[in-house]
Amino acid sequence: MSTTSGNYLKQAWHARERLYKELFGPHKCSLPKIYDVPKEAEAAEISSAQELTAALGKTLTEKDISILAHEPNEIHPYWTFATSGLSNPWFGQSDEVSGFGCELVLKTKNPGPWAWKLLRRLVYYIVSYSGTLSPGVMLQFDARLFREGNSELSGIIVWYVDEAPECIYQLPSGSFGIFSIIGVTADECALIETIDKYGCWCVQQIIRENGFGQLTEPKRESIMKGENIDGKINSLRNYLENFGFVPGVDSAM
Repeated sequence: MSTTSGNYLKQAWHARERLYKELFGPHKCSLPKIYDVPKEAEAAEISSAQELTAALGKTLTEKDISILAHEPNEIHPYWTFATSGLSNPWFGQSDEVSGFGCELVLKTKNPGPWAWKLLRRLVYYIVSYSGTLSPGVMLQFDARLFREGNSELSGIIVWYVDEAPECIYQLPSGSFGIFSIIGVTADECALIETIDKYGCWCVQQIIRENGFGQLTEPKRESIMKGENIDGKINSLRNYLENFGFVPGVDSAM
C-alpha cells in the first residue's frame, strides 16, 4: 500500500468517525477496547483480504475492524452496534467503492454478548469471502442465533438503516453503504424465498407493523404466528403486483 493509500486510510477513518457521531452520537464502548486509526500495511500491492492479513501480520477481523456500541438516547431509545473498518480502503485508493463497500448496524433494546458475536460472525463472513452484504440479502444459519432462552431467530436480513437516510455515503477513498442487520426466524426466511426480490422488504414491513422496527430482539415471535398474517401477506403481494415498484427501494438498488 503506497503512502497515498495510507493517507486515504486515515482520511477515510476520520470521515466515517464524524459521520457516525452525526448519525448515532458518540459511542459508549468498542471491541477491541482500543479504537484508533488502523495501522497501514506496508505492502506495495494488496488485492485480497488474505494478502492484507499477511501484510499486517495479524488477523484483520480481530484487530482492524471494530464494533462500536452506542447507548440509547432520546432520539434512538435502543442500543446501536455498528462495525467500523469494513469500508476502510484496505486495497488501495478507489474512486468508486471503499474497502468492502459497507458497514453493518444492529439495533436492540436487550443488548448482550450475542450482539458482538453476531456482528463478528458477519464481519468474518465478509472478509473471508472478500464479499459484501447488501439490502435484500438473507442469510439463514444452521442453528439459532442465540443459545440462551427460547429464541426462534435463526437468520438475518439486510436492509437500509433508518437512521442513515442517504443509504450510500462518500469517504475520501470511495463510497460505502450503511446497512441494517435484522434477525429473522426460519419460517420468515421461507416466506422471503416465495416473494422474489422483495421478500426482505415484505417481512420487514410486517415486523414494523408489530412494533419492532429494525430491532433484533431474541424473544420476538415469528410474524407467521400473528393475527391475519395471510391477509397482511396478500396485501403486500397485491401492492407489488399493482405497482411493481417500492418507493425509496428500487431507486437505491
